[in-house]
Amino acid sequence: MAKLLGRLLGAKERQPADLITGVAGPGKKGGWSVVWAGDGSWPPRVHAETLTQAADQAAEAVTALYAQVPPVDGANFQLAIYPWDYQGGPMFDVSGGAGAYTAHDIQGSDQSVSGATLEELVEAVHRLADVPDGGSMFRWIRQVATLPLPARPQG
Repeated sequence: MAKLLGRLLGAKERQPADLITGVAGPGKKGGWSVVWAGDGSWPPRVHAETLTQAADQAAEAVTALYAQVPPVDGANFQLAIYPWDYQGGPMFDVSGGAGAYTAHDIQGSDQSVSGATLEELVEAVHRLADVPDGGSMFRWIRQVATLPLPARPQG
Protein backbone atom coordinates (compact mmCIF):
# COMPACT_ATOMS: atom_id res chain seq x y z
CA MET A 1 0.00 0.00 0.00
CA ALA A 2 2.83 2.38 0.87
CA LYS A 3 4.45 1.87 -2.55
CA LEU A 4 1.18 2.55 -4.34
CA LEU A 5 0.54 5.66 -2.25
CA GLY A 6 4.10 6.84 -2.94
CA ARG A 7 3.62 6.41 -6.69
CA LEU A 8 0.33 8.29 -6.64
CA LEU A 9 1.94 11.16 -4.76
CA GLY A 10 4.92 11.25 -7.13
CA ALA A 11 7.56 9.78 -4.81
CA LYS A 12 10.49 8.13 -6.54
CA GLU A 13 11.07 4.49 -5.63
CA ARG A 14 14.57 3.53 -4.68
CA GLN A 15 16.34 1.60 -7.40
CA PRO A 16 18.75 -1.25 -6.66
CA ALA A 17 22.36 -0.09 -6.38
CA ASP A 18 25.37 -1.49 -8.23
CA LEU A 19 26.11 -3.61 -5.13
CA ILE A 20 23.53 -5.48 -3.12
CA THR A 21 24.62 -7.43 -0.07
CA GLY A 22 22.81 -10.36 1.49
CA VAL A 23 23.85 -11.45 4.98
CA ALA A 24 23.22 -15.15 5.59
CA GLY A 25 23.19 -16.78 8.99
CA PRO A 26 21.36 -19.38 11.03
CA GLY A 27 17.69 -18.53 11.45
CA LYS A 28 16.22 -17.97 14.90
CA LYS A 29 13.80 -20.86 14.41
CA GLY A 30 16.19 -23.13 12.51
CA GLY A 31 17.28 -23.15 8.92
CA TRP A 32 19.05 -20.17 7.34
CA SER A 33 17.97 -16.56 6.77
CA VAL A 34 19.23 -13.90 4.39
CA VAL A 35 18.70 -10.24 5.23
CA TRP A 36 19.77 -7.35 3.03
CA ALA A 37 22.05 -4.34 3.40
CA GLY A 38 23.19 -1.54 1.13
CA ASP A 39 21.95 1.47 -0.76
CA GLY A 40 18.89 1.27 -2.92
CA SER A 41 16.09 -1.27 -2.80
CA TRP A 42 16.41 -4.94 -1.99
CA PRO A 43 14.22 -8.04 -2.00
CA PRO A 44 12.31 -9.43 0.98
CA ARG A 45 14.11 -11.62 3.52
CA VAL A 46 14.83 -15.18 2.47
CA HIS A 47 14.48 -18.23 4.69
CA ALA A 48 15.32 -21.84 3.77
CA GLU A 49 16.17 -25.14 5.44
CA THR A 50 19.78 -25.21 4.23
CA LEU A 51 22.46 -22.64 3.54
CA THR A 52 22.73 -23.76 -0.08
CA GLN A 53 18.97 -23.35 -0.56
CA ALA A 54 19.04 -19.92 1.11
CA ALA A 55 21.90 -18.79 -1.17
CA ASP A 56 20.07 -20.05 -4.26
CA GLN A 57 16.83 -18.34 -3.23
CA ALA A 58 18.68 -15.11 -2.46
CA ALA A 59 20.29 -15.15 -5.92
CA GLU A 60 16.87 -15.69 -7.52
CA ALA A 61 15.39 -12.85 -5.47
CA VAL A 62 18.19 -10.51 -6.57
CA THR A 63 17.70 -11.51 -10.21
CA ALA A 64 13.97 -10.86 -9.95
CA LEU A 65 14.58 -7.46 -8.32
CA TYR A 66 17.02 -6.29 -11.00
CA ALA A 67 14.74 -7.60 -13.78
CA GLN A 68 12.14 -4.99 -12.74
CA VAL A 69 14.36 -1.96 -13.41
CA PRO A 70 16.54 -0.62 -16.20
CA PRO A 71 19.91 -2.41 -16.34
CA VAL A 72 22.41 -1.48 -13.65
CA ASP A 73 25.77 -1.90 -15.41
CA GLY A 74 28.26 -3.98 -13.47
CA ALA A 75 25.84 -4.72 -10.61
CA ASN A 76 27.16 -7.27 -8.10
CA PHE A 77 25.50 -9.51 -5.55
CA GLN A 78 27.63 -10.11 -2.47
CA LEU A 79 26.57 -12.81 -0.04
CA ALA A 80 28.26 -12.57 3.36
CA ILE A 81 27.87 -15.89 5.20
CA TYR A 82 28.19 -16.06 8.97
CA PRO A 83 27.66 -19.71 9.98
CA TRP A 84 28.50 -18.94 13.61
CA ASP A 85 28.91 -15.97 15.91
CA TYR A 86 31.83 -14.34 14.08
CA GLN A 87 34.63 -13.17 16.36
CA GLY A 88 37.09 -12.16 13.64
CA GLY A 89 39.50 -14.31 11.70
CA PRO A 90 39.91 -15.53 8.14
CA MET A 91 37.55 -14.47 5.37
CA PHE A 92 36.97 -17.15 2.78
CA ASP A 93 36.08 -16.07 -0.77
CA VAL A 94 33.63 -18.50 -2.36
CA SER A 95 33.66 -19.39 -6.04
CA GLY A 96 32.13 -22.08 -8.21
CA GLY A 97 28.62 -23.40 -8.02
CA ALA A 98 26.42 -26.40 -7.33
CA GLY A 99 28.52 -29.52 -6.92
CA ALA A 100 31.86 -27.70 -7.07
CA TYR A 101 32.28 -24.87 -4.56
CA THR A 102 35.68 -23.61 -3.47
CA ALA A 103 36.57 -21.19 -0.67
CA HIS A 104 39.97 -19.50 -0.41
CA ASP A 105 41.21 -17.47 2.57
CA ILE A 106 41.89 -13.92 1.35
CA GLN A 107 43.51 -12.72 4.56
CA GLY A 108 46.90 -14.33 4.27
CA SER A 109 46.76 -18.00 5.26
CA ASP A 110 46.47 -19.22 1.66
CA GLN A 111 44.17 -22.04 2.83
CA SER A 112 41.51 -23.42 0.50
CA VAL A 113 38.65 -25.85 0.96
CA SER A 114 36.14 -27.35 -1.43
CA GLY A 115 32.77 -29.06 -1.30
CA ALA A 116 29.70 -29.99 -3.28
CA THR A 117 27.48 -27.71 -1.15
CA LEU A 118 27.97 -24.57 0.88
CA GLU A 119 27.36 -26.69 3.98
CA GLU A 120 30.37 -28.82 3.02
CA LEU A 121 32.50 -25.66 2.70
CA VAL A 122 31.47 -24.55 6.17
CA GLU A 123 32.24 -27.99 7.60
CA ALA A 124 35.63 -28.10 5.83
CA VAL A 125 36.62 -24.73 7.33
CA HIS A 126 35.33 -25.87 10.73
CA ARG A 127 37.77 -28.83 10.54
CA LEU A 128 40.81 -26.63 9.80
CA ALA A 129 43.20 -26.93 12.74
CA ASP A 130 44.26 -23.29 12.93
CA VAL A 131 40.80 -21.70 12.56
CA PRO A 132 39.07 -21.46 15.95
CA ASP A 133 35.32 -21.97 16.32
CA GLY A 134 33.59 -18.80 15.18
CA GLY A 135 36.83 -17.62 13.68
CA SER A 136 35.88 -17.20 10.05
CA MET A 137 33.24 -16.01 7.63
CA PHE A 138 32.57 -16.39 3.91
CA ARG A 139 32.07 -13.89 1.08
CA TRP A 140 30.66 -14.78 -2.33
CA ILE A 141 30.53 -12.04 -4.97
CA ARG A 142 28.82 -12.60 -8.32
CA GLN A 143 27.73 -10.30 -11.13
CA VAL A 144 23.96 -9.91 -11.18
CA ALA A 145 23.97 -10.47 -14.96
CA THR A 146 25.40 -14.00 -14.44
CA LEU A 147 22.91 -15.12 -11.78
CA PRO A 148 20.44 -17.83 -12.77
CA LEU A 149 16.99 -16.67 -13.71
CA PRO A 150 14.23 -17.48 -11.20
CA ALA A 151 12.31 -20.69 -11.87
CA ARG A 152 9.00 -20.01 -13.58
CA PRO A 153 5.92 -21.93 -12.47
CA GLN A 154 4.78 -24.52 -14.98
CA GLY A 155 1.19 -24.57 -15.93
